[in-house]
Amino acid sequence: MISFRYHLITLAAVFVALGVGILLGGTVGHPWFSKGAQEILAKMEAKYDRALKSNHDLKKQINRLLQEVEQSNQEVVHMMAMRYGNDLAGKKVYVWQDADKEAKQITRLMHAVGIHVIRYEGGGTWEDGLLLVVAGQPPLWLEQRADAGKWLWIEQEPDSLAKQWALLEKVQQEMTEMRVGREKS
Repeated sequence: MISFRYHLITLAAVFVALGVGILLGGTVGHPWFSKGAQEILAKMEAKYDRALKSNHDLKKQINRLLQEVEQSNQEVVHMMAMRYGNDLAGKKVYVWQDADKEAKQITRLMHAVGIHVIRYEGGGTWEDGLLLVVAGQPPLWLEQRADAGKWLWIEQEPDSLAKQWALLEKVQQEMTEMRVGREKS
């Protein structure tokens, strides 16, 4: 005897096979389906080609804009060097950085205006220059050594040209105060 489940599965398989047969038989004999599919495919290819061209044009534009920004940045750095070069060229700046902070941009900026940058490890003095402390908080040893020289706390590296300009302005002010203090004594 045939079980009900076997009978139901067989009936479902017959209907699935019938549906697949009707679908295949109906589409093979009619060219309208392939023409429609080809039109859709051609439209999609055209859209894809336009998107590729647009993407290529945008990449060119981005590269051109990046070159313009780089050129503008170089011009600003040159202007900074002209503005601060006379006052700061040949001066010494000591840089101490916290373990989780970096001072690459600051070092590059100071070199651009002619400042001699010395990495400060601690323990020595910085009387002949300004100490730049790049840290989230000023270190405890700095408060104990307040008489060792002038220092400037930088919480984070300047990430824009305006902030770099402001940092150079502060460095110049501190250096001027140090020079005036030495001349008075």
